[in-house]
Amino acid sequence: MKNRTFSLVAIGIALVLISILQARDSFPWDEQNCPSCDSFGIQRLDKLKAPSFSLKGLDGKKLALKDIKGNPIILTFWATWCAPCREELPTLERFAEGKKDQLTILTMAIDGENKSKVRRFVDENKINLTVLLDEKEQIARTYRVRMVPTTILINREGVMIGAIMGQRDWSVPEAWLAIRELLGLH
Repeated sequence: MKNRTFSLVAIGIALVLISILQARDSFPWDEQNCPSCDSFGIQRLDKLKAPSFSLKGLDGKKLALKDIKGNPIILTFWATWCAPCREELPTLERFAEGKKDQLTILTMAIDGENKSKVRRFVDENKINLTVLLDEKEQIARTYRVRMVPTTILINREGVMIGAIMGQRDWSVPEAWLAIRELLGLH
């Protein structure tokens, strides 16, 4: 009886440890963080090809990742029900001003099938960024997004090289310094 109890406890501990390790490894982090990446909270990723996707935007047009190949990409997952997302997106909009010739900024709303809420938020906040609708959160799952906002940084070769989990103020100087350094922009 004692051996059986011991075995069950050991199995339970092993399952907990496996869960912790899987949560920690939900993104393949690289240990070599650059100084500007650290100051803005960018975690470097092991170089993995960005999963392809094709989604309709809020404007009704379909956009595929392959359509913007060759451009560095900031891909931000967000939702209207997420207070930090509602605060972050307007700062990302201001960040994008004057940078559209150097990189592509995509936002991916995971509001389910509630397109009207997304449109209302975008209109009220004068968001001009490309807003894609991940209605079933399939792309978010493919990119292993566990929380919103989450931003994935993709280089010119279509490789994920950085991630930002949680809200950031994109209006601070560190934002542009980190993005320039990581994505090799001028």
